[in-house]
Amino acid sequence: MIDAFSRKVFITMDIDWACDAVLTDTLDLIDELEIPVTIFVTHQTELLNRMRKDPLISLGIHPNFNPLLNGTSDKDYRAVIEEIKAIVPEAICARSHGLIDSTSILLAFFALGIRSDLNLFIPFSSGIPMTPFEHFSGIQRIPYFYEDDAFCFEKNQRTPEEHVLSSICGIKVFNFHPIHLFLNTEKIERYNDARAFSQDDHALKAFVNSDPENGARAFLKRVIRCAKEHGYRFGQVEQL
Repeated sequence: MIDAFSRKVFITMDIDWACDAVLTDTLDLIDELEIPVTIFVTHQTELLNRMRKDPLISLGIHPNFNPLLNGTSDKDYRAVIEEIKAIVPEAICARSHGLIDSTSILLAFFALGIRSDLNLFIPFSSGIPMTPFEHFSGIQRIPYFYEDDAFCFEKNQRTPEEHVLSSICGIKVFNFHPIHLFLNTEKIERYNDARAFSQDDHALKAFVNSDPENGARAFLKRVIRCAKEHGYRFGQVEQL
């Protein structure tokens, strides 16, 4: 199973309520790089029409269960899933915001037409080979090994090229966020400083990291360049 994924790269993105200008920047980047991407949706936006028309993009759901945990919502977990599924009825894959996970959530995912989830983040630095597997709920669980914001906390950061070319990691699934691609985030302090302006793309420009080789945007571009140079193929996780 691991060998079957050794020459393929999968790119995913969680939009995390990005404003339309920031999200447009990400969609333009996808078209520039000409790679297939699975985008996990958090909210209604007119840009969903553009995404649905783009053959490079498929859509999943990104439900937010945090209000249930902190007691600020009177909904239950199933209602949260139903609400976002109504926005993206075609979705067959999911990743929860904050990777909130439980058997009950997986069972609800499956009952509502979800067939795979990506709530299992195992960083590349762990050295653990990864492969999808079927949960008894019927959901296919797909682990992933790179997350742009989590990468900021890595003590021993490995290069994009190492992520792509490693022969031990099994399936290679990367995850990015439009806000971090826009900022080219290389340290979490940059994001924290910019966070108050997340809905104002003009103000956000003052916080952009201009280093072409270091940061989330640079990381994605280097992953794509390396993969193409070494003959890797690109896929979408929901097709696994």
